Amino acid sequence: MSTRCFRLFLLLLLSACSQKSPIESSEANRGALVARVGKVELHEDDLQRAMARDPGATPERFKAASARRELIDGLVRFELLAQEAERTGLTKDPDAIHALQQIAVTKLVNRTLGEVGSPESITPADVEREYTARQASEFTLPEAVQVRHILVSDAKLADQIAMQARAFGPADERGFAELATNQSEDLATRATGGDLGFIDKNSRLPKPIVEAATSLKTAGEVAGPIQTEAGYEILRMVARRAAAVSPLSAVQGLIRQRLYQERRTKALDAFIARLRAETPVELKEGS
Repeated sequence: MSTRCFRLFLLLLLSACSQKSPIESSEANRGALVARVGKVELHEDDLQRAMARDPGATPERFKAASARRELIDGLVRFELLAQEAERTGLTKDPDAIHALQQIAVTKLVNRTLGEVGSPESITPADVEREYTARQASEFTLPEAVQVRHILVSDAKLADQIAMQARAFGPADERGFAELATNQSEDLATRATGGDLGFIDKNSRLPKPIVEAATSLKTAGEVAGPIQTEAGYEILRMVARRAAAVSPLSAVQGLIRQRLYQERRTKALDAFIARLRAETPVELKEGS
């Protein structure tokens, strides 16, 4: 079987195929008969549904006789296996029943939620309103300071290093970096000259370090020694980054997806609450 046919075959296995009895087939307007597998008839509309289930399919692709034959062959293969599964009792297997219920539940939810459950229900006005409400709290990058640090466990040594650090000129970034490489006990940053990156008010570093770093004003300025649980810290400012607001164009996709998820969850919760109110539900103690 070709790769394309095998992929289509798997899609068919994952999708419930509508089986009709001969009587039902004759009564329904299902298009021309294309195949008969045992007592089950496959009609033109079965082919159309199979195409619709394949996300990569287009009607034009199946105009070729070979492609149409491949599609029909996939339906026949599936039907043969489906009938065998029914004969062996596997259609009554709890896992098989659950899988079918999952498909039915998905269809029910999508049909019930309607437009609320669709991303297209989120309008540009909705996105802009959400952006405005959360711009300051979520879409503004706070002011931050890039710093290097040296960590030592001895207080007297920390005082000595702080004096050496303050002796470097504002432009002597290399001097402090080499000092950090030679003296810092922080193995994670020692190889990079003690670079801690940018620190802002929301950084998860120890509070004394965050407060000291964000209070630095000019490049080359040194703070410390600062006592922390890990030891004594000496900080040097490298650069300052101004606060920046992410434009709506950069975050509108994220906002749209979040609004969609929130609305869908809210609508689904309300739907389930209604069903729960209409249906007796009893939870046994200890279960």
